[in-house]
Amino acid sequence: MIQQIRNRQGLLIVMIGIGMLGFLVPYDAVMAMFGQTGNRDVGEVNGVAISGAQYQMEVQERRRLGFSGDQLAEEVWNDITSEIVLGDDFDALGLTVSDEEYEEMLFGSAFSPYMNRAFYSNVETKGFWQQNFDAMLSTDRGVSDFLAYKRLIVAKRVREKYDNLVVSGIYSNSLEGKYDHAGANQKVNFNYVFKSFNQIDDAEVEVSDADVRAYFKAHKDDAQYKQRAGRNLTFARIPLQASPEDAQAIEDELASIKTVWENTESSDSLFVASTNEAPFTPTALRKSDVETDVNESTFFDAKEGDIVGPYLKKQSYRLAKVMDFFSEPDSAACRHILLKANNPQDAEEMADLMDRADSLKRALRRGASFDDLAERFSEDPGSKSKGGFYDLFPRGRMVAPFEDFCFENKPGSIGAVKTSFGVHLIEVMEHTDAVEQVRIALIERAIEPSTSTARESYGAASEFAIQATSREAFMQAAGDAGYATNTAADVARNAKTVSGLRNAAELVSWAYNAEPGEVSNPILIDKNYVVGYLDRITEEGAPLFEYVENEMRTGAIKEAKGELYSDRMASGSLDEIASSVGGSVASATNVALKFPTISAAGAQPEPEVVGMAFAIPVGNVSAPIVGNNGIWVIAPTSSTEAAEKTDYLTEQTTLLSRARGAATIRMSNAMMDAANIEDNRN
Repeated sequence: MIQQIRNRQGLLIVMIGIGMLGFLVPYDAVMAMFGQTGNRDVGEVNGVAISGAQYQMEVQERRRLGFSGDQLAEEVWNDITSEIVLGDDFDALGLTVSDEEYEEMLFGSAFSPYMNRAFYSNVETKGFWQQNFDAMLSTDRGVSDFLAYKRLIVAKRVREKYDNLVVSGIYSNSLEGKYDHAGANQKVNFNYVFKSFNQIDDAEVEVSDADVRAYFKAHKDDAQYKQRAGRNLTFARIPLQASPEDAQAIEDELASIKTVWENTESSDSLFVASTNEAPFTPTALRKSDVETDVNESTFFDAKEGDIVGPYLKKQSYRLAKVMDFFSEPDSAACRHILLKANNPQDAEEMADLMDRADSLKRALRRGASFDDLAERFSEDPGSKSKGGFYDLFPRGRMVAPFEDFCFENKPGSIGAVKTSFGVHLIEVMEHTDAVEQVRIALIERAIEPSTSTARESYGAASEFAIQATSREAFMQAAGDAGYATNTAADVARNAKTVSGLRNAAELVSWAYNAEPGEVSNPILIDKNYVVGYLDRITEEGAPLFEYVENEMRTGAIKEAKGELYSDRMASGSLDEIASSVGGSVASATNVALKFPTISAAGAQPEPEVVGMAFAIPVGNVSAPIVGNNGIWVIAPTSSTEAAEKTDYLTEQTTLLSRARGAATIRMSNAMMDAANIEDNRN
């Protein structure tokens, strides 16, 4: 072997060199040599690239600061793109947030919509966060967190200032108010003959494929046909459910555990903890909690040590051992003083807080007012303004040590307990009547599919995916198998939910990497194997003809009906026109230009018809008008001018409120649309 290595020492040197190169040269640089990169761009705004590292680091930073939720990633994306689009404007306007202003936002009364939404939604959370912000400044790690929060809050505040400038620049003048008043209060009455499009049989007009193509060419850029960039897909759901055999196996397992439990010498707490693979927590139940349950109601007829089950409870099998019976107040009231700990795990700090609690307890014995001490020393924002008082509450509302003291000590008792918040000096105020309870040790197994069942379901889903070679075959196979199907149109690149699927990110990612007609492998989503079929890819702008052919044919037929009946209704009196189209003369009264909907003449507004009623002289008959609901001929009978006013402040205020309410969103959407944003996140 050594001789063979010597004979190939040149190859050995090359391999060693490649190994050293791989060790010294960064992975991203090597991948870049092959046109790939681990730090790929996830988007572009106005020609400025957004790297994947920048985006992911910001998302992770927000999560580290405690933010969460399905919309977090989207919020980060919007913040990054907005900064690129508007950053130069912020600088040109000199928009900044001083340290003094920042501190006033945190600890003073300065109002910020973002602060109010994210941190200070109510008095309790405001007090909690103010304490948190204050405590951060006492450690190096806390200072780092404080500065991270500051960067985020300042960026949000700068955007708020920009939006406020935009909103403040919007104004409604008296002339606009006057026109709005006239539009709502100037009224017209007219007689009319109306032929609804729905009353005209499609067979009355001839529309060729060429006519449909011509209509498409003329109307493809209309707003109603504009399509958004996205994916249209169909998907089938193959349920992943536990089989009867799975449920029986779980019941049999608990039956075996019951036999072992009845004969074990281990304590219940150790046995349950080892069986559940989780810390043991006994469960206390009132008779009213279980009196309607055929199995658990027997707890109160059993003896200590009896084991009930296995029995079915919702989607789980349970095994319960009666530990003991006791009675306890149904609820308790107390008052307390919280001495908050910066680090509840710090024994020295907690000992100091216990000493402070003892001092306060001695002060109470000497006659000090609990209300006064709570106001001065308590750090619980939810109760200090009420003298530390918490009205009657049942078990399960407070942390365990706090509850134990309140329920296990008589009214009038005063003592200090440690919790994850710090040290509480508590006085028990009141107990309600005692109720009989039973304490049980519980072993529970959720009824879930076994590995073999999951494998069978995946196999069925895979077989289905193989058979679905076309959309027709996809739908046919789903129908034959009884699988539910859904369609989803215009699915955005970063959609998290799709037509009832709550966690559809993987399906969406597949759709954006597939070609029309492709079928996905089974994807496990919300306890279903989902198989997707990509119907089509849509690009922003005018649609392709084949995607909107039906809508365009409907429009072309409607246009042809308008032309046909415009000719038939072109001359004569209203009575003659009505007779010629099989209709009658009707009347519209008190119609305003601002509200151009005509009663009993279709759901869509008719602004052109109402506008014509105001435009032509009373007694004249209009030419045929092709409206939104049908073809009209009208004859105004009278009109009423809007009453003159000395001012139009009411109308101005309404217009201003409406304009300002939508200004920032419309402005932001317009700027983002113009920014050529390319979103390549998957």
